[in-house]
Amino acid sequence: MNNSEETIEDAILAFTMGETRDALDILDKLIKENPDSIDVWRALAEVRLSNGQLDQAEEACSKALELNPDDLTSVVSLARILVNKGDKEGAEAASAKARVLGWKEELADENE
Repeated sequence: MNNSEETIEDAILAFTMGETRDALDILDKLIKENPDSIDVWRALAEVRLSNGQLDQAEEACSKALELNPDDLTSVVSLARILVNKGDKEGAEAASAKARVLGWKEELADENE
């Protein structure tokens, strides 16, 4: 596990322990240091979603999807964010994409 992964784990632990501000501070610092880290954007999206910061969660998730448009985890997060925002059509589109990506992963695993 590299330093960035350990720090992400620290942020997730802080959030789990109810220290949301600390978790967000850690993730915001990591974003500045590693703006191309999909793992950091994913974690930030999830913490912001859980904290009810839907617009910021969607923005973080969008950044992750800019880095990898076919990232299943980020697409699922986007669907959850859009459901919470009341965007039924967007959530349905993201969910459909997640299903397709999930099937592709299953097929790839079967062919290995």
